[in-house]
Amino acid sequence: MPGESQRQRMRQAQLANQRAARLRRIIIAGSLVLAAVLIAVMAVVFVQQSQRTAADATASATAGIPYPPNATEDRAGIVVNSNEGKPVVGLYFDYQCKGCYQFDSSFGAALNILGQTKAITLVYHTRVFLDQGNADGLSHKAAIAAACADVVGYYEAYHEAIWAAAADGPYTDQLFLETIPDKVGIASADLTAFRACYSNGNLKAFVQGVEDAATKAGLTETPLLTVNGKAIPNSDFTGKSGDDLKKIIDDAAKG
Repeated sequence: MPGESQRQRMRQAQLANQRAARLRRIIIAGSLVLAAVLIAVMAVVFVQQSQRTAADATASATAGIPYPPNATEDRAGIVVNSNEGKPVVGLYFDYQCKGCYQFDSSFGAALNILGQTKAITLVYHTRVFLDQGNADGLSHKAAIAAACADVVGYYEAYHEAIWAAAADGPYTDQLFLETIPDKVGIASADLTAFRACYSNGNLKAFVQGVEDAATKAGLTETPLLTVNGKAIPNSDFTGKSGDDLKKIIDDAAKG
């Protein structure tokens, strides 16, 4: 009958619409689940990548690096500021040397400014002779800590922090591994890498090499400032201040 056929067609259309609506709900629900899964996977990948970054930093610090990244070509010091064509000023010091501490108090800031303003190329040569051959002495530890700070990009700030702590008594591992890193901002993966570098002893040979090179060159005094390899007598600094430093350097560079 015509009326019955029409009702069947309407019923079939209704069923088709219901199936289509049910399919849409399934697709939407599946999409939401897939999105949640993708977000979870991305979160896991991000965490794993962050862990790998920290692990890679640690690995690079423990992989037997023979010298810090800013070491001079002859491995006899660490370049603080490199300015091509400018006088090369080398500062020789031992972190346990009282005279070196006094020199830094009087001339350290001026020396850093000359390097930062591109007036000189500044190189630090860290001596360890006050340990008298003890490779585990405090001069060695301070020199190694500073060199490891160069590995993670904090050499100059770390160096200054060592001198700032020098008047407070003997250096300690806590000072090198916790107090100074916190003060200068070494954190996260950099802190992990720094501590690994300090603990694994890979830079001991570099530190001793700096000492040996200075001894071989006959540079027996500390503090000692050199300009283009020429030693400036400590008497030239008597009665002078940081304001006089540039003239002292310029005069030595002319000679």
